[in-house]
Amino acid sequence: MLFDQRVFYSDNGVLTDHSVVANDFRAGFVAIPYVSTQDYIYIGTDLPFNHRYIDVQTANTSVAEVVIEIWNGRVFNPAIDIIDQTRVGALPLAKDGSIRWSRNRDTVWVRELDSVNVLGLADTKISNFFWLRLSWSASLFAGTTIKFIGQKFSEDVELFSYYPDLNNASLMSAFATAKTDWNEQHYVAAEQIIRALKRKNVIFSGDQILDAELFVEPSVHKVAELIYAGLGQAYNDRRMSAALKYEQSLDLGFLRIDLDGDSNLTAKERGTATGYLSR
Repeated sequence: MLFDQRVFYSDNGVLTDHSVVANDFRAGFVAIPYVSTQDYIYIGTDLPFNHRYIDVQTANTSVAEVVIEIWNGRVFNPAIDIIDQTRVGALPLAKDGSIRWSRNRDTVWVRELDSVNVLGLADTKISNFFWLRLSWSASLFAGTTIKFIGQKFSEDVELFSYYPDLNNASLMSAFATAKTDWNEQHYVAAEQIIRALKRKNVIFSGDQILDAELFVEPSVHKVAELIYAGLGQAYNDRRMSAALKYEQSLDLGFLRIDLDGDSNLTAKERGTATGYLSR
């Protein structure tokens, strides 16, 4: 769970705080009946960031393009190089996936001392956050719902490439009644990876992770470790093997960590082995 993230939905200027649900994949889902030109999703964090994974509960069925805007202390400026992996054809928020973007280097992303000064957040009072807002070029399906906004590094399809034995309905049923996927374990793995990097003094915020693709392999090994642990003593050898692979894959360096807090990878950040870094 990301305790350093706040999420608000603005429905024609009326704000609803969705932080609890959006930050916790276990907590249910929220409605996003987005209407073009009047509604927004606001995300505030302790550091600038360049991606978010969105878990869609009820898919959107309307054609639109996502718009990402960054608060510069006076106005929201558009981000660039947006890649929307929640799209199915021309439909955004039609499936789970990441939305990624880059900050225009001419745009200064400002840490706002008080959120009351942010356009659209006048009824809030949150200190020292960076703010971004999402909108779309057209209204979305009124029944669209979201259950999570945060970080997730792997999916079942990647897990099964490394651990084909886990692509097994019987194992899922043995792990938990009516279980049909390992989605929860992928979220738990992301949480544990972020905690591990904090303990190693590689990062002090998950928002410093700018290239989520580099964490696919550690994530699938951590997911496998969690699954084998839950299946009991008979899988202990497999659990220990997965745990070793996880530690090895997480300790390779070159993690493309945001060292200067600007949400864009510099040449140094793209090629520096962490080795590990201190805050």
